[in-house]
Amino acid sequence: MKKFIIIIAALCCSLSASAWSRHIHSGIAAIAHDNLTDEAKKSITELLDGKSIVYYAQHIYDYADNEAYKHTKVWRNIAFTDKNKILKAKKAAKHEHKAISSALAYEGLVSSLTALQSGKLTKEQTRDNMLCVITILSDLHCPTHYVFTDNLEKRKSYYHYNDKKYSYMGYWESNSIRGTFNWKTNEFVHQLSRKTPEQIAQITEGSVTDWITGNAPLYRSVYDLLDTGTRFDGKSLRLWQNKIYPISTEQVAVAGYRIAAVLNSLFDSNAPQVKIK
Repeated sequence: MKKFIIIIAALCCSLSASAWSRHIHSGIAAIAHDNLTDEAKKSITELLDGKSIVYYAQHIYDYADNEAYKHTKVWRNIAFTDKNKILKAKKAAKHEHKAISSALAYEGLVSSLTALQSGKLTKEQTRDNMLCVITILSDLHCPTHYVFTDNLEKRKSYYHYNDKKYSYMGYWESNSIRGTFNWKTNEFVHQLSRKTPEQIAQITEGSVTDWITGNAPLYRSVYDLLDTGTRFDGKSLRLWQNKIYPISTEQVAVAGYRIAAVLNSLFDSNAPQVKIK
């Protein structure tokens, strides 16, 4: 595998981070696939040798330990200031807290999108950068991938259920949907890809940067949905989960629509163009 074009290849430090589960990544990719134009779908299918983007929904996680992909290990989280502004890469990289110093997903996303928009990539480079965009945009619609520099302690939030301790971050990334719905990949499309064209246009309005910064206030508030150390029984856990899944399912749908908008912009000249900034 040839190393694909990136703009910040020097950002190569290790990162121990989780993501939406494979189950949710696949659901997001399925919604995106469902919203591709015919022209974009044709080009992407050819690029992926007959497969769909669902097949590669977690591609950079699967290949993170390959030498050519090791720089992507810092492309998982994004850091924000107390004003909900993206923390610049140079400042983040020098931070003593690992959750911040390794939170360079925005830089990875911009580098891959810039490379794709250049029109100067080989087929393999186009494929790899596209798959990075899909995975990163999926992650950046999961609240626990947002690191808020002024409330780092909340990332350690946990709860108890049946005398076991569970991570709130872990809950969001795996059970915020599965705890209520045990959908198969195609069921994400049937249940969540139901917006009107006008609603989709509103969701995909603005630049990629606008989408990400626009998510920040909501994702900050997600940490207030749990008082760390709470002990749940079956009834109280269910009532708490009822507050979570409407947010998580909506963000999965939003992620799918936005990924589709970006891919349509890149692979269909007649589709509305999406700006990075």
